[in-house]
Amino acid sequence: MEWEAKDDFEIVNVLSVEKALEKIENEYFDVVVSDYNMPGMNGLAFLEVVRQNSKYSDIPFIFFSGTMAPELVEAALKTGAEKHITKVGDPSMQCNLLTQAIYELAREKYATRLGSTITALEPHAVLHSV
Repeated sequence: MEWEAKDDFEIVNVLSVEKALEKIENEYFDVVVSDYNMPGMNGLAFLEVVRQNSKYSDIPFIFFSGTMAPELVEAALKTGAEKHITKVGDPSMQCNLLTQAIYELAREKYATRLGSTITALEPHAVLHSV
């Protein structure tokens, strides 16, 4: 299945993990897409910081990297990354895979949040209907 990029999401680029952490601390994001090799801190350390902060630990995390050895990919998935997409091969195919992953994870996140909201409201709904 081929996925096309659409205009219904915004991409925010930053040049370092420190800037990324500033952004997610102060803004809402549906998904984080990260490389492994970055200045200052590698992507796995970035993922660990994200997962340890309860304010944004539920943000889905995708590695989009061409330099991750299999043991690093395994460590990333065990640490809480949802996906790893390799930057090797046809750029159009890589873009399609990344776009598909972003949409799927954002949808799952919204479905989970919606389910939590409905569950939290259910006792009130029962009380009001009595």
